[in-house]
Amino acid sequence: MKNILIFLGIVAVLIIGGSILYFSTQPTSAELEYSEQLKWDVHKYLINEENYVEDNIEEIKVTDNAKLKGKKRFEIAVVFKDDKDSVYYYQYDKKSGKVEQFAVTGKKHGGIIK
Repeated sequence: MKNILIFLGIVAVLIIGGSILYFSTQPTSAELEYSEQLKWDVHKYLINEENYVEDNIEEIKVTDNAKLKGKKRFEIAVVFKDDKDSVYYYQYDKKSGKVEQFAVTGKKHGGIIK
């Protein structure tokens, strides 16, 4: 009987601890709103400032690096139709607040550049 109670106590601690860890790493609604705004701003940046044509953009998606805290955890990953083996990453520049490309991955680029 004592072993069963110890086992159930350990299971309860693991469930509670796992739940706390899971919910503490989930983005808040403000962070999700921020990530969608960043995605929209990257899209505008590519079209208006970098002069990409909409049809040349294969995919734009929000990536969540849960290892980072707050809004910096969000990056925008962009794949272009003419370079499908590469992923370009964008964020807001810390100082200017403008969109900037900060990394690219892919065979053409020799891995990752940061």
